[in-house]
Amino acid sequence: MPNDLSQAPNQPTSARALRESLKLTQANDAHLRLYLSLGQNLFEHGWSVGACTSLLHSLCSLLSAQHALLAIEQSGKLVVFNQVGQTLPIGARIPMMGILAQMLKNPVRFVLYDHKNTQLWTHGDTQHHECLIPIALGQHGKGIIGVSGKKLTLESAEVETLQTLAGLLGLAISQHQGPVRSEVDQSILESLTPREREIFALLPAGLSNIQLGEKLGIAPGTAKIHVERILNKLGVKDRTQAAVKAVELGYKS
Repeated sequence: MPNDLSQAPNQPTSARALRESLKLTQANDAHLRLYLSLGQNLFEHGWSVGACTSLLHSLCSLLSAQHALLAIEQSGKLVVFNQVGQTLPIGARIPMMGILAQMLKNPVRFVLYDHKNTQLWTHGDTQHHECLIPIALGQHGKGIIGVSGKKLTLESAEVETLQTLAGLLGLAISQHQGPVRSEVDQSILESLTPREREIFALLPAGLSNIQLGEKLGIAPGTAKIHVERILNKLGVKDRTQAAVKAVELGYKS
C-alpha cells in the first residue's frame, strides 16, 4: 500500500528545515521592504536627508547594528551626511587616508570591508564589529556606508543587499541636482538672507565690493555690509575663507 505521508521533492522534512525556510523567507521580505522604502523615498523626494535617515534606521534594524553613517566624498574628503547612534557628527570632514582611500580609489571594488577600525565611531567599544562598503557609480567613488554593532555578523544575502544599496545610492547622489549638503551646511545656507546668498555665491569669483554692487545693482557700502554679515554667520575671518566654503557647497567662479 503506498505511503500517503511521503514528502514531495524539495519540501522541508524536519522542524529545523522548516525553521530555516521560514527564516529565509522573513529575511527576503525584510530586504524587499528596505528596497521598496528607499525607492519610494527617492521617487517622492529625491536624494535627501530624510531619505538617508530612513535608510540608516532600516539598515540598523535589518543588520542588528547600533550605529550607522553615510559619508559623501567632497573635495578630496569624506563628509558625514547623516548618522545613527554614536558616530562622528553630521558635517564632520574625514581625511581620505588608509583604508578609506583604498576603498574609494578608482576603479572602486564592489566589496565589503570589515574590522578596519577607521575611527568613524565615538562609542569607544573595541568589541564592536565594523563593516564598510563604498558607494560608487561606474566604479567612481561617491562615498561610503558604514555600520557597527556588537552582534554584527553579515550573511551573504545581507552583503548583497549592502552592495545593491551602494549602487543605487551612487546613482541617486550623482543625479542629485546641485551639491549634496549635510544638515550643517544646509543650516548655514538657511541662515543667509536671499541677498546674502546671492553675494555668497559670487565670492569665489573674487569680486570687489564695487564689482558686487555693480553686478547686483546695490551700493558698494551695502555690498560690504552684506559680506560682513556673511562672514559672521559662517564664523570665518575673511572673504577668502568664505569663498572656500562657497566652493565646498558647490558655488564656483
